[in-house]
Amino acid sequence: MLIISSRKNFNDPDTLRQNGHKFKEIDFQTDLPIRDLKEDEFLEEISGKNVLLLIHGYNNEQDEVYDAYEVIQDNISTLTKNKFDLVIGYTWPGGNKGIEWYSSKRRANSVARRFRFLISTMSQKANNIDIMSHSLGARVVLKALKQADDKKVIRNYYCMAAAVDNEVLEENEEFHLSVGKAKKIIVFHSKNDEVLAIPYRIAEWDNALGLYGPEDKAYIQKRAKTIYVANCKKVVARHGDYKRTSAVYKYINRLLSKKVAKFVTL
Repeated sequence: MLIISSRKNFNDPDTLRQNGHKFKEIDFQTDLPIRDLKEDEFLEEISGKNVLLLIHGYNNEQDEVYDAYEVIQDNISTLTKNKFDLVIGYTWPGGNKGIEWYSSKRRANSVARRFRFLISTMSQKANNIDIMSHSLGARVVLKALKQADDKKVIRNYYCMAAAVDNEVLEENEEFHLSVGKAKKIIVFHSKNDEVLAIPYRIAEWDNALGLYGPEDKAYIQKRAKTIYVANCKKVVARHGDYKRTSAVYKYINRLLSKKVAKFVTL
């Protein structure tokens, strides 16, 4: 898999690379690089292709990220019927301990500033860019979209177990301006998410978007034309389950093939 890293030395979970990104192809059997790529070489690799870009969340060592991305890549290949030509991973310094929430959240904001330039550049070369994030990765993506100059910079944003407040996509809220930068935003949530149900509430004094979905469901239904919501309570029992849940990928396949309802339960 092609991996883009904003981590210092490519794999430091706590430190942001001084500037820009590093591009490598990684062999998931050994977790070792096959080759280094310059940015222009990377852009040539994605030219004219339908790309799915993966963004991990909080508290992940590099090998844990690779393990998760390998699972996602396999499921995308099996269950979305060749809807994507390339699955690419992105790694950022989201920490590697359970007590780094606030510092990791600050780094997510910092990463977003450079991530927005990356996705804008990628969108000019690829046929389509879809993004799939997990947990605190939602902050990286939503802040980047908010800051992006391009309209409709990406096609679909699959926002899973989002560790951001549940009202952020609504009018006059933190990431309302992000909504117009994607053709569709799909919120995947589960009330069974133990991380968002307790630690997130303690840290933020609010419900997470990835727990019960958007706060104002009437607003989403009537006024947010590009936001869709997938309730995963029947198929996702834990915070990290999305990547292994076939119903999630089958829903994405349907979404890419035909019109779907604004609210569904998987």
